[in-house]
Amino acid sequence: MTIALNKAIQDIQELTPSEKGFVAQYLISSLDSAQDTDAQNEWADLALKRFESLENGEVKAVSWDSIKNQILGV
Repeated sequence: MTIALNKAIQDIQELTPSEKGFVAQYLISSLDSAQDTDAQNEWADLALKRFESLENGEVKAVSWDSIKNQILGV
């Protein structure tokens, strides 16, 4: 691995789960060879709005276990 990649991995480990999700979305979308710029910008705006809503307490995070239980009717 390069020095830059090692640094990036170390920096990512310090992020909150929400921030890691934002980074993951960005990385996955950057793998597309043909990108729709408008769609990319809209997804980035939506991700930022959702992140800000979590950070300022407008919404609460829900655990994956809670979501699975709700879907499965447990």
